[in-house]
Amino acid sequence: MKTRVAELDNKKIIIVDDIVPTGEIEDFFTYVNGLSFYKHERDDEMDEYPIFSVDFTPEVFESDTFIGEKAKELLLANYNGNYRLKRSYINMSCYGDIEFPHYDCGSDEKDITVLYYVNHKWDYRWGGETLFYSNQDTRITVLPKPGRFVLFPGNIEHTGTVPTRICKIPRYSLALKYELAI
Repeated sequence: MKTRVAELDNKKIIIVDDIVPTGEIEDFFTYVNGLSFYKHERDDEMDEYPIFSVDFTPEVFESDTFIGEKAKELLLANYNGNYRLKRSYINMSCYGDIEFPHYDCGSDEKDITVLYYVNHKWDYRWGGETLFYSNQDTRITVLPKPGRFVLFPGNIEHTGTVPTRICKIPRYSLALKYELAI
């Protein structure tokens, strides 16, 4: 396992590689590639250009999938508190889609987002990076490397960029959104 920590406005963004075996990366990608996606995921209420996504039952995903179990394990190892998975879903974006910078929770909330990049292969020339912003300027960029996890406070502004024109496959990203249980 390789872990890298970046700081943005005194908040940790944790990037974890080499924690998912190749076979699990392949199997999960194959599973996701066969799902039925619906065009309804919006970055915020003003977003007029939804992208395709599919939702999972949070408790089932967390307990019944290798990826869900690893995400929870990483969350517990890196953040203090009693967190509950409130939403789990996969976004599918393709060249020509539109994504907008957004927050996953309010500035005073302590939610944590865990991203998992689902694709079993990815060429850096295909783009699709996740961008993290501070004061409306890009500060941290994370490539959607297969099997990579990214953990961050949901109150950091971010966006998942769409693939470039030379990318002929969808970019899949799993988002697990945890809230601090009271």
